[in-house]
Amino acid sequence: MELSKKFELQKCKNKIKYQIKHGDVPIKLDPNLDEAIKYLLWYVPNINSEQANKEDLLINLEYDDYVFEELMAVMKLRDIDVLFINSIKNYIVDDFRKGICLNDQKIVMTLADGETKTMSLLRHVRNAIAHGNFNVVQGLLIGFDIKRLKEGEIQYRGIFKIKPEGLLKALRKILFDLSSQEFISEAFRRAGYKVEPYQEEYQRSHRFDLYAKKNDKRFALEIRNYKYDHKISEKEIKKMIRDFRGAVEDLIPVLIINSTYLTDHAKEKLLRADVIILDIKNIKKMHKGRDMVGEILRDNSIFKMNY
Repeated sequence: MELSKKFELQKCKNKIKYQIKHGDVPIKLDPNLDEAIKYLLWYVPNINSEQANKEDLLINLEYDDYVFEELMAVMKLRDIDVLFINSIKNYIVDDFRKGICLNDQKIVMTLADGETKTMSLLRHVRNAIAHGNFNVVQGLLIGFDIKRLKEGEIQYRGIFKIKPEGLLKALRKILFDLSSQEFISEAFRRAGYKVEPYQEEYQRSHRFDLYAKKNDKRFALEIRNYKYDHKISEKEIKKMIRDFRGAVEDLIPVLIINSTYLTDHAKEKLLRADVIILDIKNIKKMHKGRDMVGEILRDNSIFKMNY
């Protein structure tokens, strides 16, 4: 499953006419949609809710397509069903306002500056539901995120026609499987590693994020999440090296970070301190089963021989 620019409008002979106005008040919701709405309104990470946590993975542009494609898979969305666009044209709005096809799902969303596709999807669906601009038509959730302008003009910012059960699966994945730690843990598992929380003296420790083991090698994993444009200072690099040097002797330290935050000089310092550096490209490869840590250990030994 991957994103492309192959979006297609609805295709069917006879579209089903519908109204956004709810016939029965309050609207009767199936259990999937009822649970999904509760997650959307209160618990989705990074939203303005006292119940919501912050999750950097979902707002990191480096992970954007990869995370969203995971959601596409659980929602059973194809590349022809998904469109992210600067502004939604009238002909697209008309395609959904005049009726819907029941044989497919579609989402059309605008992106705010610096916004990931995942957060865009959550924002638009949440706004449409919170403002009552949705309905359920023969099992499909249809909704519009709109902004009302002057003189009655309406600007469409998001359109969706999706299955409630798929939305619920996506929300559960976001809440329970797509934290930075779980995402990275799964990458290591697929590459053949045993992964668990980091412990010291059989007690959970926050000194490092995760512990990993493969064959006779053991690793202490440190995950660093920064804002997209953050540049790591020399002081931070020195502190990282001090922290890693304090690790247990037979543990190999692994720093998981977007390497674009690191200068070549910083990377060289970490390599000299025997720290393995993984970035998003490495994590993606590990999700496909490739042991990037083993490859980097081999490459690092060559690096050290040459310096």
